[in-house]
Amino acid sequence: MALDTSNWTREDLVREAKLQTDAIQRLNVWLRLGYSLVAAGFIVGYWGFYGGGGTGFGVLGVALLVVGAVVSVVLKVGTTNAKRNVRAILDAAGVDLDAPAKKGVQGEKN
Repeated sequence: MALDTSNWTREDLVREAKLQTDAIQRLNVWLRLGYSLVAAGFIVGYWGFYGGGGTGFGVLGVALLVVGAVVSVVLKVGTTNAKRNVRAILDAAGVDLDAPAKKGVQGEKN
């Protein structure tokens, strides 16, 4: 069931873009945590296999690295597509994100 947006006003579109932008910002926090999991997994794995920490820590590090990589890839693809969607919404609303800002507000299309 698709949402009918044919009767949305410019303000509705801008509000929706703002809500989606806020959601993207929250997902970016999780993306940074995924990157951190990759780094921590690498460090723990290296220490476990080569630094004397034991094979158990090496396996744990590899597991953390794999989970962090999967989370990071999924969130990166999702946020990239979401940013493209927000740009399309604002384009439909007549907002030009590439125009120079005027007094803190993005320019409108002519």
